[in-house]
Amino acid sequence: MNATCRLKIENCKFAICNLRVAILILVVVGAFFQPSSVVSSEQPRSPRIIGVRVGIADRYKAGLWTPVEVFLSGGEADVDGELSLIAPDGDDVPGRVSTPCRIAAGTDKTVAMIARLGRVRGYLTVEFRADGRTVLRRRFETAERADGAHFLPALEFRKLYVVVGESDLGLTEAGRIGGAEPEHRPVVARIDDLRRLPDRWFGYEGVDAVFISTARPEIFRGLNDARAEALDKWIRMGGRLVLSAGARSEQAIGGRSPLARFLPGRFEKMESLRQASALEAYCGSRIGIMEIDKKSGSMRVPRLAEARGRIEAAEADLPLVVRAPRSFGQILFLAGDLDEQPLSGWADRPLLADKLLDSPRAAAEEAGKSSAMMHFGYKDLSGQMRSALDRFHGVNPAPFWLVAGAIVVYLLLIGPGDFFFLRKYARRMGWTWLTFSLIVVLAGLAAYLLARQLKGNKLRVNQIALIDVDAAGGLVRGAAWMNVFSPRTETFDFSVRPEAAEARVLTAWLGLSGGGLGGMDPRTAAAAPRYEGFRYASDLDAMLGVPIQVWSSKSLTARWEAPAAACLAADLTAVDRLLYGTITNTLDFPLEKCLLAYGQSAYQIDALEPGKPFPLGMMTKRSELKTVLTGRKVKLTEGDKYRQEATPYDQASTDLFYILRTMMFYKASGGRRYTGLWNEYQGFVDLSDLLKAGRAILIVQGPADDNNRRAATLRDGDESLGEPNDEHRVMYRFVFPVKEGNSG
Repeated sequence: MNATCRLKIENCKFAICNLRVAILILVVVGAFFQPSSVVSSEQPRSPRIIGVRVGIADRYKAGLWTPVEVFLSGGEADVDGELSLIAPDGDDVPGRVSTPCRIAAGTDKTVAMIARLGRVRGYLTVEFRADGRTVLRRRFETAERADGAHFLPALEFRKLYVVVGESDLGLTEAGRIGGAEPEHRPVVARIDDLRRLPDRWFGYEGVDAVFISTARPEIFRGLNDARAEALDKWIRMGGRLVLSAGARSEQAIGGRSPLARFLPGRFEKMESLRQASALEAYCGSRIGIMEIDKKSGSMRVPRLAEARGRIEAAEADLPLVVRAPRSFGQILFLAGDLDEQPLSGWADRPLLADKLLDSPRAAAEEAGKSSAMMHFGYKDLSGQMRSALDRFHGVNPAPFWLVAGAIVVYLLLIGPGDFFFLRKYARRMGWTWLTFSLIVVLAGLAAYLLARQLKGNKLRVNQIALIDVDAAGGLVRGAAWMNVFSPRTETFDFSVRPEAAEARVLTAWLGLSGGGLGGMDPRTAAAAPRYEGFRYASDLDAMLGVPIQVWSSKSLTARWEAPAAACLAADLTAVDRLLYGTITNTLDFPLEKCLLAYGQSAYQIDALEPGKPFPLGMMTKRSELKTVLTGRKVKLTEGDKYRQEATPYDQASTDLFYILRTMMFYKASGGRRYTGLWNEYQGFVDLSDLLKAGRAILIVQGPADDNNRRAATLRDGDESLGEPNDEHRVMYRFVFPVKEGNSG
């Protein structure tokens, strides 16, 4: 082929290549300038999960119910489905809470839900399912800053105070007064939008107190019935509300204000208070309140008529601090707003806030105690209760000497034993592949048979329950703590059925606080999340599909409330701090080992027979309550001096009544000073503050062997769980009103 032909062929190839490039450019340009309507029709905009907010003002506690807000953005079409929160429990098993949800097209939406997070530093997965498939899923993790894509780590061993107002009301400074170490000081969650308050009472489960300031009465107009009822019910179930009312009280708490229901009395009128020495003496201040605002020289405060509860501070006949019991909780009313002058500028405002909180004092030498964690793996009383419940009848842990001996024998068999047998008797060293495998199989079988002998083959349930009865309000509050041992790998549909009729139950897992083995604050990173777990029933009264591994246990808890069907009859009057009157057992069985607490005194009652009144008076055996709780005795020391010594609290005790009684009167017994343990995780059990509100509390131990009077029954579906010889204990507690009498 000559040069001319070759040139023509090369020109043709070049032209064809240029044509291909031109066509490709036209296609790309055409796609780029294609109308946007065509693109959107091929790729419609989908709904999105924008972010989450966990807790109240981003603060919450691990292992307790807490509110969660999920922020969604709609796509181009309405989508109906199910929105779920997936969070690990205390054993790192994911639990799912779900609610029906519609994501409207083109709109943003906030969905209020509730969850129980079992990790201090963990994760939360939001999932949206429609038509049986997962449409959206997004995982959120903890970080040092909450920004919607992350949420803060949970609190442990710290008080959580929720403040509705413009400032923290001096609570942050008040937290430093008690002497607690910085990592255990209270945390303040401040909000000024009532829509961020929970709309279900157990959304406050991790909250220790709620402070309300009336400095901005306009924000309380948004307190709808659901949130007001949730707050009220939480108080009745053991919560504490501090209501600080000042110059704008007439708009905030007068008339038909939503806050009027929380007043321990009736709003009558506004008064001008020209001196506040009663408040200064109440909190031990030496700085005058009125010195802050010398121009006006007065403080506008509300006057309450028909005040209920105990008046702890008053100027003449004007109540300034009123402590009112409300079923198992209480309301503290302060005439004067901590968020307004002169109290807001008072140097000793933190002292007043601290007094309203009844904060305990921590001794410096006791503040850093960690012996319980070092020795027992827990530093909260709930952990001690879990440990005691984990001792099952017929389930014996393998002793150390047995495990060590079995390991030594196994190593001898697979090593020198196998070698000498093959060399001396079999004389075929090549058979080691058979003998080694045989030894491994026989050792595994022996280990299984030994474990079966020690652990048993029956499902076991240990349980202790507390039944609280409010005689004045006709309310029953119940709580139960259970450990379930399973001899095989199985899933369960757990629910709790109380004896109380019309009971509304919450069933959940019970976590171990702290960084011990199995705790909610592990020092090692968690494994990859498993989306296969259990789910909560729609009313949170059951846990469905809970897995338990072979020869393992699961800790559960339940809380419920119901109308009181039966209660003891009491007619009690206090004269000079002594109780007079009678208590009558209206039940059909005797009550033994009774202890009646009032103020700082304890009255020993051997037994209450059915239908027989028990008289109280000057001759009733009475002791100091703290002495009874701690076993405190007076001893003669060197130098002929007397001093009081308390019996040290037994942190290793497995006596369930002993542990629960300490939880019931934690503050009255001395708190962490006495026990060396916290009581933050199940703090609602402690009713010590009701003694300050003028209530009398009777505690009774239920019979240990009476299976017919179990307070609650754990069920798997419709089947009751447990064996007759499992440990089931019940403690009853009755709260009685006391009339104030005259000594004359």
